[in-house]
Order: sequence, then C-alpha cells, then structure tokens
Amino acid sequence: MRKGIFLGLVTTDIVYYVPHHPSNDQKLKAERQLSFAGGPAANAAVTFAAFGNKTTLISGLGRHPLAQVAHNDLSAHHVHLIDCTDQPKRPPVLASIMIDLSNGDRCVVYSNTDIRKLRQDSLTEVFLEDADILMLDGHFLPQAIQMAQWARQMQVPVVFDGGGWKDGMEELLPLVDYAICSNDFYPPGCTDKAEVIAYLCGYGIENIAITRDGLPIIAYHQGETTEVPVMKIQPMDTLGAGDIFQGSFCHYLLHGEFLLCLERAAEVASLACTSLGTRAWIEQEKFI
Repeated sequence: MRKGIFLGLVTTDIVYYVPHHPSNDQKLKAERQLSFAGGPAANAAVTFAAFGNKTTLISGLGRHPLAQVAHNDLSAHHVHLIDCTDQPKRPPVLASIMIDLSNGDRCVVYSNTDIRKLRQDSLTEVFLEDADILMLDGHFLPQAIQMAQWARQMQVPVVFDGGGWKDGMEELLPLVDYAICSNDFYPPGCTDKAEVIAYLCGYGIENIAITRDGLPIIAYHQGETTEVPVMKIQPMDTLGAGDIFQGSFCHYLLHGEFLLCLERAAEVASLACTSLGTRAWIEQEKFI
C-alpha cells in the first residue's frame, strides 16, 4: 500500500442529469440526481484511494450541514480528510451541475472559491512522513508552497494539477516535479501549448503533460515533446474526468514510467466517462 497526500479544494456537488440543457425561463425535470464531494483534489484523492492506496486529503470543508454530503462521500471512499478551514461554520463551496444526457456536455455554477482559506498554523511536515507522493491542485497556495518545500526536502515527488492559472503560482512551480495541465492552463504571456511547455521548463519542470479533452495528450519528457494516445469512447458524463486522470496518474507513477503512466491514467479517465457521476467506475472495474 502506497501513501498519497492531496492538498486542495473540496466542494459539495449536486448533479442533475437532464435530457437537454434548458432554455430561458424553462423548468426541466432531471432524469437523475446525484450528490457527492467534488473539487480537483477531492476527486483525485478518491481515485487514488480506489486503487487501494492510503490517502489523506488536506482541505477546508467545515462543519456546516451542507458540508456533510462531502464528508460522508469521502469517508465512504476511504479518504482521510484533514480539515484546516479557518471558518468552520461557513457553508462549503457549492456546485450545481447539469449534464446533458444527449452528449455528455456539462454546465457548472459554483460559489466563490477564492475566499476559502486554511489556518496559517494548520500544517506541519509531519503530514508528509512516509508519504510516497504529494499532489497539489493550485488552491490554498500559501499552504501548497509550504508543503511542496517540505516535500522537496524529504524527496517526496510533487504532482501539480494545472487546471487554470492563478496569481502566485510562480512561487510554486520551482518545487514541482510533474506538471499535469488541462487544455485551459495558460500562464501569463502564453498563447499556445509550445509556449506553455517552454514556460514550465523555465521553472525546471522536466515532466509535463497537457490533456486535451479526448485528443492525444501532449507530453514533454527527457527533453522531447510527444503525443500520448487517448482511447476513443462515447461519453455519457465527462464530469471530473481530469481529476480522475490526476488521481490515476499519481497511482501509476509509483509503479511505472512517465509516458506509460499517462496512457494508463487516460484509459481510466476515459472509461469513467462512460458512466454517470464520478464514482460509478470504481464499482464497475478495478484498475490495478
């Protein structure tokens, strides 16, 4: 059993599966409704735990009644939550999500994540003892930078989930070993993927991947840029696919070579898109 530490956002997600996205002023009956913990680090942690790994998630969720859905879901999927929120009575970040069952497209409305903070004295290097990997999703940057600094000293590899650019990430990037970025990740001044890779290389990152929503992954490894194939599927629900990719990558990275890890993680994320929600794939298959 390997041990992974995940630091980042946890939300409470309510997902509505609808026959089509509603038009203005239309009331629409959902075919199905699900609720669970969301957020990049949370979904990645659940995925990592699904492989039988010991998984700790550090975040700020709180004790508000609306947070209980997320608490219960994480516990049910064997993720140990260390809740360091500085305002435990505040409602959690809420996300309302509509999935178009005709094509798998989604629409997401969520509350502000920028005002969420962790207690300044909440973390210590003890959290990284015996850890095999640290994954950061870019939220709670002060704590992410501190954890990455400790990880570098303790020789724990750091995986960065680049979902989108946030101010202050320049301080985090020099501490990153693996940058796994979405199609929407554009640092300042970058206009294409080659410039994104060059920007990240400038901070000393030698292993970079850019996922592209079902298209081949652009990967930079050992000084060369290549493409990693992604299996073709008929998507039913793409919610959380990037997060599932991240958690799968963290698992496979502890067992194999970078490019192969990307390919295997893409397989898990693709197959997860063929079922509803971000959890059904765990019951359907075990990817070891």
